Amino acid sequence: MSPSELLGKYAGQIVPRRFNVGFVVLSYIVSLIGAGSTLELINRRTGSKGLFNNVLLGGAAVTMGGVAIWSMHFVGNKAVYFGNGEPEIQVGFSPLFTVISFFVPILVLLVAFLAIGTNNVVSWLRVSLGGFLCGSAVCGMHYLGNASIQNYTCTYKLSYVISSAIIAVIASTIALSVFFVFRSIWANVWWKRLLSALLLAGAVSGMHWCAAFGTEYTLVAIEVGAGGMSRDATVIVVICLSLGACLTIAGLAIFTARKRNQSARRAQKITLGAAFFDKEGRILVDTDGLIPSTVVTDSFIQTNDKQPFTISHPYFLWMFQATRSWPGLYSLIDGMKRRVSQKHRQVVQEVSPTKDEQGLLFRGQFCLAAVRLAERLRQELTTIGVLWDEILATGVATHADLDLQPSDQPGGPMSAKFRQRMYEKGAALRQQVGKGSLMFLVRRINNERDLERLAMAGYRFAEVEHVSGIIASRMQIKNMGVEAKLRQMAHYSNQGMEKTARLRIGFFAIRARVNTSGFDVLVKRTARSALPSTSLPISTLESWQRDILKRFEGLSMLAVSEALEATKMSTGRETEFIHHIKSGIKKLRESLRDIITDDAILAPGVVHVPGGPAGMATPSLTFRIVAPIHSVVNNTDYEYIPLSLFKAHQLVQMEEGQQSFIHNVHREFQSIIGPQPAEDPRPGSADKSIFSKLTKKKRLSHRPSEEWDEEQVLEGRSRQASA
Repeated sequence: MSPSELLGKYAGQIVPRRFNVGFVVLSYIVSLIGAGSTLELINRRTGSKGLFNNVLLGGAAVTMGGVAIWSMHFVGNKAVYFGNGEPEIQVGFSPLFTVISFFVPILVLLVAFLAIGTNNVVSWLRVSLGGFLCGSAVCGMHYLGNASIQNYTCTYKLSYVISSAIIAVIASTIALSVFFVFRSIWANVWWKRLLSALLLAGAVSGMHWCAAFGTEYTLVAIEVGAGGMSRDATVIVVICLSLGACLTIAGLAIFTARKRNQSARRAQKITLGAAFFDKEGRILVDTDGLIPSTVVTDSFIQTNDKQPFTISHPYFLWMFQATRSWPGLYSLIDGMKRRVSQKHRQVVQEVSPTKDEQGLLFRGQFCLAAVRLAERLRQELTTIGVLWDEILATGVATHADLDLQPSDQPGGPMSAKFRQRMYEKGAALRQQVGKGSLMFLVRRINNERDLERLAMAGYRFAEVEHVSGIIASRMQIKNMGVEAKLRQMAHYSNQGMEKTARLRIGFFAIRARVNTSGFDVLVKRTARSALPSTSLPISTLESWQRDILKRFEGLSMLAVSEALEATKMSTGRETEFIHHIKSGIKKLRESLRDIITDDAILAPGVVHVPGGPAGMATPSLTFRIVAPIHSVVNNTDYEYIPLSLFKAHQLVQMEEGQQSFIHNVHREFQSIIGPQPAEDPRPGSADKSIFSKLTKKKRLSHRPSEEWDEEQVLEGRSRQASA
């Protein structure tokens, strides 16, 4: 029929219509793509400030408003055929209203997503408000889009209008609720996000088709080409937006897969992670639920005695002290960077580092790894945290990953790329194939400004129980109790000094190690710098109290207990003092629940333990014993740790000890990076640690180039490591 005939037939009348099922399905798929992109982008928001979060917010509003709603609407309109499909009576759109209908839902959704926020705690008021605004955006865009139709007048049935609005609001609220509930508990795996996207796309499509069935179209005009150019241009825009959303989903999927592969590769290396906790004990993670981490080196440099990299290794003890002395080591960082870069170039030229340089380079790489973490988290190096006193094993051990060609065997091929990766290892290395180690810098975040910086950098805090499984699996941590370890770190980051310097009764037990040299010492599991002890309501010991205690020096704990029971004092204060001592010993014995405590000998004098208030030492009466080599701890509140680590705990709590450490580090690193400014340590009580008191001998050197022989440590000696 000609245009005039069509106008004469349908003018002023409701034009019959039919729906193309293919375009109906296509419109839902377009909406699903937009909704999926939106949820992926929202899931990666970590705060309300920062370029990173603002870009995600804007992208989410565009993908939801421009693709899931606007594009779906116009694809859906293309599914409606009027009459017998004549092009002249198909809908034509006003360019102005079409453009306006594109931006209106985007602006409304910006407000909706801002209202929802980024907190891990689900706020039902915020989610309900967000669902209402999202549903309103869907309805508003639909009727605004219909208003852009130039050649028809739309008539709406009230019941369908109300029903479509209810569908949009309720379905949007349910979809967002499901999504944010899963997000808050870190159960947002891909199929759960897909479920939320299906619901959200269903809200858009359900509203559209419910409203479409309740709409009648009255023809008012026919323009030649009305259904051609305008509709085709709209389809082109829809295709471009949908492709953009698809690329967004694909890009995020590739990025996530890349991060997972990167985490798997790091699990085979020595890695340094940042375990930051907020006031509620939640841990800092990225949008994939992983803690920030960086590689220190591909594998560990074996020392001459083939000692593995454990918490008793001199290099680990050096790192332990270094992280508590960042202000004094900060001036060395630039020199470390230059030296590492220089050795990197030398290895490409087949020049290996000397044996003396290997350990310094390894420790320098640790410091540079801490610098990288600080930069990534937008923190200062001095506030990046302290090293946790455990190492977690990571990775899946394999035996054919790498075939080392030692540098002292010339003639074998060795690529420059291989030398770049292995430059710090030199000739005396033995690779731990397929096995990695993970160390942690721990810190408690109490400053709101730091919390804001971390959110702007793309990180957020999550409950430990929600992300411990993700961290364990993707970082390939071999310890079964990862959640318990993370909680220990949280407690570790919140440890402080003793509030009062009251007299304590301590228990110093050492035990020889099985299948290796050295000793372990019994400590509190939650505070490895502290011996098992009980506090007494006594601040200082007076001379008359010391005289009483001298009677029991050299006696076993059982003998002291029996002697105290039999002792009768002439004055009230002496009786009260004896009562406090008896009660303290009884509590200590009950706490340890070990028969070996009866044989522990009361050491002479009072040992002053570092870590008291305002730098003061805490006085302690100490029972000491050498426990049988196969003895076990009956109370899980206590555990054995290397004696050298316990000594390091003591040193870091003394100002003089830290100053001596910094001075020695500057002196040692001058050999490879040149002179650096350093403060001279003040002479003082660096030798007044609990360790040296109990051994009654001279103190150990802080120098990391020395290996501590713990058997001789008990006799108060240290020996220089063999060259």
